Amino acid sequence: MKLSVIGLGVKNGDVSLNALSAIKSAKHVLLRTERTDSVGFLKENGIEYIALDRLYEKSRNFDTLTANIVKEVKNYLKTGDVAYLADGSVFEDVCAKKLIATVKGASVYAGVSKVSSALIASGISDNGFTAVSAYDLKNFVRYSFPLAVYDLDSRILASEWKLRLFSTVGEEAEVTLYIDKQPKKIKLYELDYEDKFDYSTVLIITEPPLKDKERFDFYDLMAILRVLRSPDGCPWDKVQTPQSIRKNLVEEAYELIDAIDKWDDDKMKEETGDILMQVAFHILFAEERGAYNADDVISGLCNKLIERHTHVFGNDKATDAESALKVWNKNKQVEKGYASSSAYVNDVPECLPALLRCEKVVKRAINSNFDVLTDEEITSIVKKALEDKTYLNENCGLILLAVTYLLKKNGLSPEEALADEIKTFISKMKKVESELEKSGGDMKTADSKLVKKLYDEA
Repeated sequence: MKLSVIGLGVKNGDVSLNALSAIKSAKHVLLRTERTDSVGFLKENGIEYIALDRLYEKSRNFDTLTANIVKEVKNYLKTGDVAYLADGSVFEDVCAKKLIATVKGASVYAGVSKVSSALIASGISDNGFTAVSAYDLKNFVRYSFPLAVYDLDSRILASEWKLRLFSTVGEEAEVTLYIDKQPKKIKLYELDYEDKFDYSTVLIITEPPLKDKERFDFYDLMAILRVLRSPDGCPWDKVQTPQSIRKNLVEEAYELIDAIDKWDDDKMKEETGDILMQVAFHILFAEERGAYNADDVISGLCNKLIERHTHVFGNDKATDAESALKVWNKNKQVEKGYASSSAYVNDVPECLPALLRCEKVVKRAINSNFDVLTDEEITSIVKKALEDKTYLNENCGLILLAVTYLLKKNGLSPEEALADEIKTFISKMKKVESELEKSGGDMKTADSKLVKKLYDEA
């Protein structure tokens, strides 16, 4: 049995001669909905059809409706050729797309697009647009402008889309609502004020100029930086290089860490943005010299995440965080192609703060089976340092490495531990100072034994 999937178009008479021939030759003509102007030709040509509007009432949601329509079409297909007719283009109908994908040998007659017709009626001739069914809100993630939301046939759907798009373009964005066969300019927040929604209603959002936008994405950030570095841009931004802003990235990273430690969401949002700006700057520098672009960076990151998480995307196994990290490190070493364990260890960036670099070097060494300091040796090193000042002076670096080694070997982070202890130390110092001030004293003139006593009690 043969299936023909046909788009009826928007107006009566939009159907092509080939599509009309397929309709006339079908044993069963199934119409998704009678609520469309484009069905007039069926009656004019004496073509009998079965409307599927009744399935709307028995379906709990859009997914159920789709399943019910597809099932109905396939049931009729068992007894003869079927022509399934969707309003607009077949590619604007989820059921039509599912039938094309699941019925072998289905013939397709695309039809006139509801979205294209609405765009033309609204004076928009851009042929590069994103079209999404209003019923497919849950899968709405990516889009390009113009954005056209079709099948917006109820106030409830309009309200849901309004709320969803607030976070994308802002509630004050000017949009076009093609409703009652006419384009109408409104603010996005007014979308569900209308009362004439039907199958032909389309919401159209065009891209405003950068300076008029309320909401932005990463590619807007890149566009803004390009403007700033253009001949008519900002004098400061135009002269920057990867080397000139290198230290800014480190400073911004520490400011974000400080915001994280203070659990300040507003500050975290701001500092994350500042780091993102640094990333965007370096991507732009690379674009300018023809090295790579934003898509290369994001693609590289996504590939790395997939390739290193072989316990998720491959055949490796990991039952806890520790075993997952071992898989990650194993895959990293394979990916980097280190010639030896020492090459793996030597790859820790030299520009890191010494304690953090020491922590990473020790961790990689131990993971590479280079576990060369015993607990007894570490104890001996620290003991000698306390007993012999000459040894202390000559081996202070070894002492710090030994303590770092001890902590890292036991699963602790020297960097985090020291950061926490500094906070505790400062807090105790403040308490001691406060106690001294209560008795009219101060830190500079207080007896050292009293200061020590107050410190121990803090």
